[in-house]
Amino acid sequence: MKILLFGGAFDPPHRGHISILKNAVSYKNFDKIIVMPTGTPTHKKNCIAPFDVRMYMAQTAFGSIAPNVEISDWEGTNLQDDYTYRTLQHLQQEYEDAEIYMVIGSDSLFTLDSWKNAEFVMKNCTALVFAREDRMEDDIARKAEQLGKMGAKIEVVKAEVINVSSSQFRREGEQNTDIITDEVQNIVDEYNIYSADETARLKGTAKLLAKLLLDEKRYIHTLNVEKLAAELGEIHTLDVEKLRIAALLHDIMKNAPKDILLHRAKQSGIINKIKDKPKQTLHGFAAADYAKKELGIEDEEILWAVKSHTCGRSGMQDIEKVIYLADMLCEERCFEGKDYLLSLAKQNLDKAMYASLAHSLDYVKSRGNTVDTDSLEALEYFAARLNHIL
Repeated sequence: MKILLFGGAFDPPHRGHISILKNAVSYKNFDKIIVMPTGTPTHKKNCIAPFDVRMYMAQTAFGSIAPNVEISDWEGTNLQDDYTYRTLQHLQQEYEDAEIYMVIGSDSLFTLDSWKNAEFVMKNCTALVFAREDRMEDDIARKAEQLGKMGAKIEVVKAEVINVSSSQFRREGEQNTDIITDEVQNIVDEYNIYSADETARLKGTAKLLAKLLLDEKRYIHTLNVEKLAAELGEIHTLDVEKLRIAALLHDIMKNAPKDILLHRAKQSGIINKIKDKPKQTLHGFAAADYAKKELGIEDEEILWAVKSHTCGRSGMQDIEKVIYLADMLCEERCFEGKDYLLSLAKQNLDKAMYASLAHSLDYVKSRGNTVDTDSLEALEYFAARLNHIL
């Protein structure tokens, strides 16, 4: 069995990537072609688009090139730093006795012997180097010969390679629309994936992520939370755009696999409390880690609003209060007392938080579930602010 591995950040995937893959398909009869977007690139830490968006764009760009093309999410979901040797080990376990080929550019050829566990990489795959006929032929041949003496298997393929790059697209944007396909361009434009306006980029990317990662019911809930959060933000003269971003991301880890959920929750600053947190509250902490690591959000108001929306906390800021209340009181929620709590939320956020926390804690206790200590501390905090006696 012959397998071709084609990896890259694909931030975004462009016509050069497509041309290389088409040349590879024509070059050899591969049984399976695996396109693998990097999760956390070890050599390129500053991806603009989150992994899940790059995965979606890769599916759009490469999925129809050949029937045996598979877009793999392995590097984005294995909870490890991405190194090629690990990917090769994974493929060897997945496809025993397979002959693995790997696409690399001519620039990567010159650094191949410096990669992590380079000896393993060179001995366990054949590197297909796609190079333009008029570009550094002698240098490429010399480097391939040198690596061959070290045990590397190198095949240099002369091909018509489109000389564009993802960084060129991010730099030129609308000034050069020939770099990416129309289908990928439509995604980029609709969701402002590479907008120079950070707020527009975050809001658009968050909306696409919600659509990609959540089931239909949870996606509709997210849009309802965004709507109510914006309404409450207008009433209380808060930053509505921050509220929209936080609302779109608050449940982003709700449908995540358990191992990823726990991993991200532990990374979010509650590692010492993780054993004591009720399971139903963990997705907020995981979502905050996702927002910070994948979207590069550093704004503490947004991160805390995402993190505390399930359980509240002592010292909540107004944006946190709005997301907590919008999550509890949005359009599709239906329970006795909701209308009263919603009217309170429009009048006074502290009063609404106290009443909503009390209602939520009563519900949790009635179901026999574990009460979150953060919620108890939040109730005490708002009781003190309102001079209530518990």
